[in-house]
Amino acid sequence: WRVAHRTSPTNIGLYLLCVLAAADFGLIDHEGLLLRIDRTLSTVETLEKWKGNLLNWYDTRSLRPLSPRYVSTVDSGNLACCLVALRQGLLESDDIRAATLAERVRRLYAAMELSPLYNERRGLFHIGLDPDTGVCSPSYYDLLMSESRMTGYFAVATRAVPKKHWGALGRTLARSGNYVGPVSWTGTMFEYFMPHLLLPAEQNSLLYESLAFCLYAQKKRVRGTGAPWGISESAFYAFDGAMNYQYKAHGVQRLGLKRGLDRELVVSPYSTFLTLPLAPESGVKNLRALAAMGLEGRYGLCEAADFTPGRVNGAAKYEPVRSYMAHHLGMSLVALDNALNDGIMQKRFMRDAAMGAYRELLQ
Repeated sequence: WRVAHRTSPTNIGLYLLCVLAAADFGLIDHEGLLLRIDRTLSTVETLEKWKGNLLNWYDTRSLRPLSPRYVSTVDSGNLACCLVALRQGLLESDDIRAATLAERVRRLYAAMELSPLYNERRGLFHIGLDPDTGVCSPSYYDLLMSESRMTGYFAVATRAVPKKHWGALGRTLARSGNYVGPVSWTGTMFEYFMPHLLLPAEQNSLLYESLAFCLYAQKKRVRGTGAPWGISESAFYAFDGAMNYQYKAHGVQRLGLKRGLDRELVVSPYSTFLTLPLAPESGVKNLRALAAMGLEGRYGLCEAADFTPGRVNGAAKYEPVRSYMAHHLGMSLVALDNALNDGIMQKRFMRDAAMGAYRELLQ
């Protein structure tokens, strides 16, 4: 085993929600919950920040930021939203220690300034920013079907940016069979479903239909291939000089603006986990198919199965990608919690007064 000794704001936020989910499932008790959250907050409070935002990557041994130093808009938004849900989860307890932790959590996300990452003229967020120069990246998050959807919602709800930002996000439509829905950049399950971990999709809303459209197109992509469905950014069966798996966005062309997405076929189990709150029966069936392929290991289903011709050896139909990503396992556990506990993480997030006040954006 080799461990990548680094973590990101998204990883930290998902870890905290996984601790909450573990308590929901009865895997840890209340004391275990408070201990883990207290220790994590104590570490996060000491990390170097830029205007309250954590930097993109830290060495988990030294706690120093990794080079190049960068503030990622989507990572900041992910962490902020996870902290909002965490605070509400802590407030469910009448333990004064939980209330104290909840206040520490609130102070962390209240200190995060997102407005410097926002371009007022375009009404969009930059991808990120160099904290040493203050210069923003020239690219923007400009589609509603994007992992930045949570960031945008949080920023509008906290009045860090104007409401017009939500309307400025692109809703370009595509057709697949008799279905129509908005496109994403790389056609991944992740872009459509990751924000669904905390943002509910109201029945008959554009967001709900978008998720259904994505699921339909993803299933259609593998029809006749013998592969399970579920394609997102993930590691795949190719290696760098140090024999680490390579990583990139894999998607479905019908859903994505980027060209060449159907040239490869890499299926990731976490893509299925993300869909469980919306489509539990087909999701469980797909997970069973993935498990039957021998993809289970010490930490659950491994990263991916690569069906891409040219990367599959001999008579094999696929190559297993036997690695585990904290980010992907974290999303899987939170999605499971939502699926089995009636959208519990979404309800916690929306219970926050500011987040709940802007529910109309989701409708």
